[in-house]
Amino acid sequence: MKIQILSAAMLLFLFSCKKDNDNDISNDGYRGYLYTSNNATSGNGIIALGRSENGTLTELPGSPYFTGQTGDAAEGDFDTQGALRITGDYVLAVNAGNNPVNSSISVFKINRADGKLSQVDQNTSTPGMDNMDSRGIRAASIAAKDIGGTTWVVVGNQHSNPNFQMSPPVAFGTVTNSPLRNIAVFTLNKSNGILEFKSIGATYSDGNNGGPTTVDFNGAGTKIAVSTWGVTHFMVPDADLTKQMPGRLYLYNFAAGNLAQTGMYEEVGVSGNIGFSWSPNDQYIYLSNFNLHSSKEANSVTVHDANSGAKIQNFASGGRNDEACWTWVSNNRSKLYVVSFGENVVSLFDIANDNKLAASVVPNFFPRAGNPPPGDSKDIHQSADYLYVSGAYQSHTIAAFKISGSGTLTEIQGSPYAVPSSVGKTKDQHAYLGLVGFDK
Repeated sequence: MKIQILSAAMLLFLFSCKKDNDNDISNDGYRGYLYTSNNATSGNGIIALGRSENGTLTELPGSPYFTGQTGDAAEGDFDTQGALRITGDYVLAVNAGNNPVNSSISVFKINRADGKLSQVDQNTSTPGMDNMDSRGIRAASIAAKDIGGTTWVVVGNQHSNPNFQMSPPVAFGTVTNSPLRNIAVFTLNKSNGILEFKSIGATYSDGNNGGPTTVDFNGAGTKIAVSTWGVTHFMVPDADLTKQMPGRLYLYNFAAGNLAQTGMYEEVGVSGNIGFSWSPNDQYIYLSNFNLHSSKEANSVTVHDANSGAKIQNFASGGRNDEACWTWVSNNRSKLYVVSFGENVVSLFDIANDNKLAASVVPNFFPRAGNPPPGDSKDIHQSADYLYVSGAYQSHTIAAFKISGSGTLTEIQGSPYAVPSSVGKTKDQHAYLGLVGFDK
């Protein structure tokens, strides 16, 4: 039997808590909080970080918060954007491991006064702490949207990301057909934090097309976009087009939990379609593409019609094949930032009045400080006028940039922040997924 105990200390806090007079600074002095998943193979945990006024970060006492399930760092660098999401007072987190058995979803309640998390049991009829079955293999991306009084949650189950490396090509992983490569649809009860499975919204059985890397609602909640991995070929001067298979971008109308496909994009020589962002007016998708043939070098960032998927713009980012993977539309909705895994740079694009992209700064990319190892930078998040980038794969750090009025970036003193709970961990033990946060 599960018993909830309210301590005397907690009662005292409830009756004595009041809003801080200094612009709502929390009692621990932080202006906000950030969260990432360590994706640990021996047990996934959510790392919690406090953000100070000057942009610096500090891991909170009690971090990481363990989910009770495993991550999938041991499988190497599999790409995904949106592995964590905040909706209301909850953090939703994927547990990508336990494969080939289905992965799972964890829900945590946020204490907005101090950033601490408490896990929500997904099955109160059992004695232990339960997570929600993701209904597929390797849950990689999750999105949530409040629509007409219902909180809808969609989960992209990636299954695997087979690829070829080096020349002559060496296969890593196997192209496998499976219905467990899919989009699963849930609802979230915000009064208690419990998920309820509704349906499988879409299935991507053909392994040549790759599994979901990112899934997200548009601003209005009327559409969903899904990007996929394809079959990549990297660590080589040029991709072999007989081995490389293009990734895809799918567009769906979304109504009452049902997905109806309206469009799809794929292009020979453009693979590893990873992170994307919706344009401010929901008309376009800004998509980052990781693995490019030499004939497609100016396609690191592509802009697509959000109904048909048709490509209408394309750009380079960083240097050639810098491995653009993660995107962020600035909080003022005037800039697009793109993080490149290979070169550890953040590229900057202007969002014009018509919501198309332009590059006005030359060069329009900003390297991380400290010469991080190639193949390290991943997820991105903005809090106030600071931009944070995770050194997810090797350095286990978080880089912090100050954003100028024009959108250019300057890495702050003391960056990157080395996460204490990951010190001494290898990339096969911790490989961060997701980066979310909130401000006080």
